[in-house]
Amino acid sequence: MMNGLLLKRIAVGLGMFAAMAAGGCADGGDGASSAGGPNGDGGATPGASFDGCSKGELEPDREGGLELAGPGVDAGTGALKPGSYLVSTTYLAMKPEMAQKMTELSGPVMESLFTMKGFVAVAATSSSSCAAVRTLTVWESEQDMYAFVGSPAHASAMGHASSISRGTSNVISWEGSEQEATWEEAAKRLGSEAGGDI
Repeated sequence: MMNGLLLKRIAVGLGMFAAMAAGGCADGGDGASSAGGPNGDGGATPGASFDGCSKGELEPDREGGLELAGPGVDAGTGALKPGSYLVSTTYLAMKPEMAQKMTELSGPVMESLFTMKGFVAVAATSSSSCAAVRTLTVWESEQDMYAFVGSPAHASAMGHASSISRGTSNVISWEGSEQEATWEEAAKRLGSEAGGDI
């Protein structure tokens, strides 16, 4: 059983799943869904304080549950167990004043995530300098991931997406091994997302 502190650290970022609905959690078949400015910068205007922020670059001040946690993580090594998975990442450029609301929404989403069939692991992180939140989840299958997306807690939280996002929300998923379930791989895939933000 995960301790409360780890759940709290991860929960800070998991509200982001709800915000991803701004771009639509369904990916239209290409594995990508997004909304916001052309560079993944939240649609910030030139000169805004978030100009240096991008979905394709990991923020240097990231904090939170950076390491994967869940039933698919080896307790002895802290590593994701070898296998083939569906990996999903989300990125949200958040309205800074909505941080408390995101935290409130993430609690029920987190609780449901850990009960979902096919859930393997999760990590979540946030950046105060970019007012950005990222998640990385690992699933046994695409069907399992979409069951979570449609779950009551997640669907309820999605109703708040437009009030939390400052314009950019992205979700992208891919099939890969445990070696491809990393923050670096997630940022690379978000950064090369065809068409950028919508």
